Amino acid sequence: MIADQTMLELAGLLKAGLPANQARKQLEPQLAQLGEHQQKYFEVIWALATRLGGSVSSAIEALGSTFTAQEKHAREVELAFAGPKATARLVSMLPLVGLLLAQIMGMNPLTVIFTTPVGFLSVALGAILLIVGRVWTKSILNRASPNAVDPGFYFQAILVGLNAGLPLPSSISEATAELRDQLGRHPSELEQEKISNLAQLTQASGASIAELISSAATLARASQRHIEAIKIASLSVKLMIPLGLVSLPAFVLTTIAPISISLLSASK
Repeated sequence: MIADQTMLELAGLLKAGLPANQARKQLEPQLAQLGEHQQKYFEVIWALATRLGGSVSSAIEALGSTFTAQEKHAREVELAFAGPKATARLVSMLPLVGLLLAQIMGMNPLTVIFTTPVGFLSVALGAILLIVGRVWTKSILNRASPNAVDPGFYFQAILVGLNAGLPLPSSISEATAELRDQLGRHPSELEQEKISNLAQLTQASGASIAELISSAATLARASQRHIEAIKIASLSVKLMIPLGLVSLPAFVLTTIAPISISLLSASK
């Protein structure tokens, strides 16, 4: 919660009449604790708001609201990932736990592993499958991880210029330059096309371009979160594939096979 609270405190100092640089200096320790992307987003908005002459406090308040939504979403994602991650860890630990329990119960699977070629080969193949399963599972989790890039931030940066009284082309130019300098990225073709369509809509209907762009930022973020929610919802199903094809055979090879060989040897 430190990011949104810091933005609110900074906006409060600005509203109280402190000069921008002095207000920022008061909160330098808190600003230094922002995440990497949060610091870059802050620098973009701060640079635009202080240079273009708009309301710095309003721009910072809006950024604080963005951070609040992002942090809430991050907590939701963390909770959603907790189950699949716990399942992946449990499955990877099963062979070791099974071997230890079997050894404690006197089945001696470790003796089979270290004294018989069949036992050693079985465990070696199982270990390879476990590694494959771990890499496969990690890949599935990584693909479902949320995108760190805020899809609505470009629109929000343009709004700073519009709220400062700049025309749309100048606001776009200023926002694009800051994104390039601070974030190292350029607006995507989709973002540029969206802005162009909104500009045409404004000319045709007289609607406020600032309101339209603000709505575009909200819709872009909502769309990304919907896509992320679908990915997370399908995690449990996708994780069943490496579980069935790799992890369970690995458990059989590393645990069941040595125990079976040990029990067969003991029965002779």
